[in-house]
Formats: sequence, C-alpha cells, structure tokens
Amino acid sequence: MQLTLLGVNFFLITIISREYGAEIYGEYAASKSLSVLIGTATVLSLALVVTKLRAQNVYFKKSLFSNSYFLVLRNLSIALAVIFPLTILFGRDYPLSAIFLIGFVFNEMIHIALAYFQADGNFVTTSKQIIARTVLYGFGAWFIVINGLQIIWVVIYQSAILFVFFLVAHFSIPKTEIIKDKDQEKSTRKELNNSGRKMVLTTFSSALISELDIVLLGLFYFGPALGVLAWSRRILEIIFQLLAASLDILFPELSRAKDKNEIQNIRDRLKRVFFFSFIIPVTFYLLRDTAGNILVSLLGEDFREVSISNFFDSFFITFNGLV
Repeated sequence: MQLTLLGVNFFLITIISREYGAEIYGEYAASKSLSVLIGTATVLSLALVVTKLRAQNVYFKKSLFSNSYFLVLRNLSIALAVIFPLTILFGRDYPLSAIFLIGFVFNEMIHIALAYFQADGNFVTTSKQIIARTVLYGFGAWFIVINGLQIIWVVIYQSAILFVFFLVAHFSIPKTEIIKDKDQEKSTRKELNNSGRKMVLTTFSSALISELDIVLLGLFYFGPALGVLAWSRRILEIIFQLLAASLDILFPELSRAKDKNEIQNIRDRLKRVFFFSFIIPVTFYLLRDTAGNILVSLLGEDFREVSISNFFDSFFITFNGLV
C-alpha cells in the first residue's frame, strides 16, 4: 500500500511540474503545505481520538461520529476565514489554499468514519479505501492535466473524490452505531475537544517538519525557483518515507531479539539503511550534470532555466536536514 501511495504521488508531482511548469507547481505545492498546516490544527486529530475512544468502548461511543463531524466542520468554517489573511501574508492563492483545506478536512472525516473499523482491529477496509481513492485520484488528475485544464481543477477533483469516499465510509457504518443523543452531546463534544487538543500537538509537530519549509520558501523564492525547490523537497520526502517504512519493520524485530547475534544482525541491517540514505543524495550531487539532463527531459525546460546545479544543491542540503 505504501508503495502505491508513493508511486502515485511521484507520478502526480512529476506530471504537474512538466505540464504546468515549475512556477505553477511551486504555487500548488506552497498552497498545499499552508493548507496542511492549518488543516492539521483544524481537525484536532479527531480520527485518532475517535479510534481510541471506540477501542476503549466508552459509554458514549455511538455519539462520537456525529459530534466529531460537527466539530470538524465548525472548525473548518473558522479556518477558512483564518487562512485568508495568511494567504496574503505568505503570498499564496486563496481559492487554491481554501479548496486544499476543504479536501484535507474531508480526508480527516473519512478517517473518523473508518475509526469504526480500526477500533475493532479491521485495517483491511481502511487499506482498500486508501488504495482505491489514491488510484482514482491519480487517474483523474492525470486526465485533467493532459487536457490542459487549470491546476485548480486538479484540487477540486481531489476534494470531490475525498467527499465521495467520506460518504462511502460513513454509510458503511451500521446505523445502530450512529446516534444523535442530545443528552450526551455537550459532554461528548467536550471530551473530543479536550482529547483532540492534546493529540494535535504531536500531529502538528509532524506537519511542521514536513510542510513548514515549503511555506517559508514561498516567502523568499518566486516563480520557477520555488517550483524547483518544492519538487526536490517532495522527492526527498518520498525517499524518506521509504526509509521510514524499512525502519518500521526493523525496530519491532529489534524489540523481539533475544540474543546478541540477532541484535547484531539487525544493527547491520540498520547501518545499511542509513548508508543507503546518504548514498542517494551524494550520488545525485556528483552526477548532477548527467542527472540534470534527465531531470529536464522528465520535467521540462523550466527546470533548466533555474539552474540544475541549484536544484541538486537544495536536494543535497534538504535531504541531510531530513535525515
């Protein structure tokens, strides 16, 4: 599943960069990063909160869904007002950022609905839905791009797909598990708010690490330069996620290891992972002239105009920041 997501993401950022150019991709990436930061604070990680409370079998578990939707949509109305002055401050496009934000909220509502299955240990339903919507989004976005429609239609399509899948996830929950109890409404929302505020600190910190640099780059770089830097950052994020996935496999093995030979074997594998993580940017940097021609063939002439050398410098520096 992880490979499918990463593959579609790579395909999308590449085709958007090539067809629309580095300048438009830069605006797309920076607007999305700003929306992710605002959206993370908006949704209060309620999907995680609902999953936890459902797993704990709290007495008000059947009223969690309707009240979570209410809180998320209420916060969205506030966030849409808050993000307007921020788009002016950071020089971003408001309609693009607003639609990204709406899509982000729909995505959280999907996971709130899927919390019903996750709380019972059913991750198959969640995985199937993620793969299905990612593939549909990829094909749909590709169709929009190759037909020369404006970039905003890609974002509108993404939000529409997320809304449809929210409806699918919500109506997959048995009706007996969703109730609106006015007597429990106030206490349920209070518990969701309090738990969400505690949980969101962790998720917002992660969002800052992955998105803040692109938002800040938009303050200092404009035009194609921003697109080049944003593209390099996203490629590095894909590589980082692949490495992180390998660590997710190795660390549980390390916790179960019982003798020195097992521990040493896992340590050797970890060393290879970290060695591989540094080899990638170093190799690209050393072969930047050859790789630059490949980059231009893949992404278009905009990336030559801004300087391939600068791209790989940023690639190298940003990767080391990630690691």
